[in-house]
Amino acid sequence: MTPIPFTRGVPPEQVLPVTELVKLTTEVLSERPVELFQYPRIGANLGDDALRAALAGRLGTTPERVFVGNGSLQVLDLLAAALLSGENKSVVVEEPTYDRARQIFERHGGQVTGVPLRSTGFAVDALADVVARVRPAFVYTIPDFQNPSGVCAGVEQRQALVDLAERHGFAIVEDTPYRALRYHGVELPSIADLAPERVITVGSLSKVLSPGLRVGYAVGTPELVAGIAVRAEGTYLTPTPLTQAVAARALEYGVVDSAIADAVAFLKPRHDSAVAAARAAFGDALLAEPGGGYFLSVLAESRLTEAELVAGAKAAGVTFAPGSAFFPGGRLPDGKLFLRLPFQALPESDFARGARALADVLVGR
Repeated sequence: MTPIPFTRGVPPEQVLPVTELVKLTTEVLSERPVELFQYPRIGANLGDDALRAALAGRLGTTPERVFVGNGSLQVLDLLAAALLSGENKSVVVEEPTYDRARQIFERHGGQVTGVPLRSTGFAVDALADVVARVRPAFVYTIPDFQNPSGVCAGVEQRQALVDLAERHGFAIVEDTPYRALRYHGVELPSIADLAPERVITVGSLSKVLSPGLRVGYAVGTPELVAGIAVRAEGTYLTPTPLTQAVAARALEYGVVDSAIADAVAFLKPRHDSAVAAARAAFGDALLAEPGGGYFLSVLAESRLTEAELVAGAKAAGVTFAPGSAFFPGGRLPDGKLFLRLPFQALPESDFARGARALADVLVGR
């Protein structure tokens, strides 16, 4: 039997607007082929002008505050290099947090401290204690349908983070790759909505248009994004003109909006079925019922070591990313194991079968 992969957050092929993207690529190439196959201008290039204007319009900001790079991870790497270039190397993250973000911060010398997540976001009292103690350069958060947990931060948690940032003077890096993929409830204010001068937004078109285009962006002060652009030039010289031109046209023609609508319609049943299957398999160990995004997660008591869980899951035909990678220092809470369960790419029956198999391994069946 084919193994069930609870491994990556890759968009299912059914939600990629491939036909439209092929047409848009042909269209922009027919209009200016030499320009799109040549180096773009150098000198703190912030990205394709039309793309930055379109993103600024969607995000309620101005183009001079938008930098577009080659995927959000590279943008986050450039941003971390800027924010950690001074003496303050302290970074506070959600616990668990996105493993690749944690690795980026550590690579730039960041001293990463975690604050436990609850079903509605940061544990506010713990967050207040941690930021008062470590005085971070910035707090990194994925407030909407977090990777890896699926948690969507409540309004109280968002406002509490902003209040603490104002009190202690740290920046907030808000990562938003899943924000548009909401299946239930109403959209909550972004953290940038609450404190636009305190927050740096990182975003991506990977989950709402195409990961292959490698379009990621940051929104901040003009001075900050100009500094990121200088670092980018020293890293990869220039943005990618062809893919950014395609993305700009996709925004202009409404392809992104229709792709989001199609993705929500396709993924909502998978989300709902996955929540029911995970609740049946893991009970109260399910960390949250997200209402959007790609992930569910489990924080479960177990006598197993993580290595034993990985081996048992493999024997049961299930693969997953080891949960310790999502915790600062690779330290899981005592006596507990963490499971990230992506549901977006799995048929409903496969998710349910895989969740049941993992639950059986956890309890030694």
